Amino acid sequence: MTEEKILHELKNRNENTIRSVYQANWPMILQMVKVNNGNEAEAKDLYQDSMLDFLEKVWEEDFVLTCKIKTFIYSICRRKWLYRLRGKVKFIDIETYTEVTEIAIEIPEEATDLPDDNQIMNAINQLGEPCKSLLIGFYYEKLTMEQLAQKLNYKSLNVAKQQKFRCKDRLKNAILNRP
Repeated sequence: MTEEKILHELKNRNENTIRSVYQANWPMILQMVKVNNGNEAEAKDLYQDSMLDFLEKVWEEDFVLTCKIKTFIYSICRRKWLYRLRGKVKFIDIETYTEVTEIAIEIPEEATDLPDDNQIMNAINQLGEPCKSLLIGFYYEKLTMEQLAQKLNYKSLNVAKQQKFRCKDRLKNAILNRP
């Protein structure tokens, strides 16, 4: 079956296709977890959780797959596994193992010429809309990208993220090229 046909069957909640996709990708996820300090039980738990996320995504009306199914499932599992690993790692206080001494920090001359908040706000205002609303909303009002995408009527979250990247780049150039 082609990827498109499999995706179509998954969208239609075909149990045989779901089972087939599940079984086809299980060895890859098991291997990834084992190589990264996990065991089979953890891999099963992770895979079940990730497959549910995957299927919920597929069942959304506006879902468009931009990579192979295998790649998408792997990325969900990898992200979730890395998140779980962060919780497992024991924090070691370095001060208990080494003597802390003062370290002189040299600041390069160009670093002392950083813009202040007023200069940054002036540069943002000069960018105009939608950059002004996007940057102020994200950095000053602490809105999430989802909230900004909705507030500024972007078609998708990815469009909002791309616009934020462009606006940040324009702001950086405006500040670097200031008189």
